[in-house]
Amino acid sequence: TLNCSRHWEFCSRFWSGLRINRFGLVPSMALSQSKSDPANAEEFYKKAEEFWSNASRDIDGMLGGFANLHVPDIRASKSFIKKLRDKKFLVENNRAADCGAGIGRVTRHLLLPLFKNVVMVEPVGELLEKSVSYVGQGNVTRVQVGLQNFYPDPSTFDMIWIQWCSGHLTDSDMVNFLSRCIEGLTDDGVIVFKDNLSAQQESEFDCEDYSWTRPEALVLELFDRAGLRVVAENLQTGFPSGMYKVKMFALKPVANKYAKAKPEN
Repeated sequence: TLNCSRHWEFCSRFWSGLRINRFGLVPSMALSQSKSDPANAEEFYKKAEEFWSNASRDIDGMLGGFANLHVPDIRASKSFIKKLRDKKFLVENNRAADCGAGIGRVTRHLLLPLFKNVVMVEPVGELLEKSVSYVGQGNVTRVQVGLQNFYPDPSTFDMIWIQWCSGHLTDSDMVNFLSRCIEGLTDDGVIVFKDNLSAQQESEFDCEDYSWTRPEALVLELFDRAGLRVVAENLQTGFPSGMYKVKMFALKPVANKYAKAKPEN
């Protein structure tokens, strides 16, 4: 297991003025490969929060300088939610959680139009402060906490949306977080996990924002360890070439009567 300082030393050798971005438009040598469970997890989380504290508080900042991803991203996410409703994997629309909410890009453009209430979960206070003017205060609850320390209230959420933030969790913390999310779901609730997927065999570490991009096989393994099963999945389309593959997974507890043995494509 490598710690964060060694990751930084690796990446510094290949920096050469390049701007590393977690969406994938960088040379592969600018990213280190390692097991996504650092020895010093607290330092890892601290560095990630420092990065996002300094990000611009707008869509461009939330998308790492790729504001052009916003429209196709929201379009694909809406389509996926419709698919879940059509197949009865999502039944109610009372409350959703936006995990790693930032300023509320997903809350404002995706979740609030579809759910009566949204809980924004975000560790960076500056981003939550901006969300008050960006999203508004109606039908929104803000919780300032890292996902590694987030404990959803039991049987509360019809949907827990986890997008472009799981890379900021260690493997073990991600498993524990997902397990706690199960407890936070209503009887017919669903977890949606949307993130980049590495084409490499090991996770790729981004030295700028302190996050990992995991290969799909590892992501699926972590779902399984958390007691979750994929019931539906979609591939994100409409992004520029050269970017990481992005997939959406709908997750149900293994014991849930709606869970199926194989994901629906």
